[in-house]
Amino acid sequence: MTSGYPTATTEDAVQANIVAAGYTTSTGGNPQQGVQIVGGQSGRCVDVPNGSTTNGTQVQLWDCGSGTNQRWTYTSGKQLQVYGNKCLDANGQGTSNGTQVIIWDCNGQANQQWNINSNGTVTGVQSGLCLDANAAGTANGTKIILWSCNGGTNQQWSLRS
Repeated sequence: MTSGYPTATTEDAVQANIVAAGYTTSTGGNPQQGVQIVGGQSGRCVDVPNGSTTNGTQVQLWDCGSGTNQRWTYTSGKQLQVYGNKCLDANGQGTSNGTQVIIWDCNGQANQQWNINSNGTVTGVQSGLCLDANAAGTANGTKIILWSCNGGTNQQWSLRS
């Protein structure tokens, strides 16, 4: 054990690791983990309904708020984590149009790995399919599914601190 205060170099290294892990800070407020995933067509956020932590809960669009159920951390393993231990997951390791996008305990499998692409799409590593607001829906409660990428704005997403 050491005594005294950390050096500036040590503090900088710790801060760099926190930022790399997906933590963001805002001026005048408390640090918040992760980012919101905002639909290009709807302006709504990818949301875990009612703050559920139950495996198999399908994610949806909902008005963006300050809850941790809308805060996602993109990891070096290409996982999108919520609550620190649940991952965005292609249900049943699905690779077909209409596969539900759910949360599940993080396990490192390919159905929990995602590419965040420069064209605004988020694609499944295993399936190659896009995150999609079902039926081009924009209302609160619209379910998120996987669908063949087609350039639609219901498949466009931005990350917001």
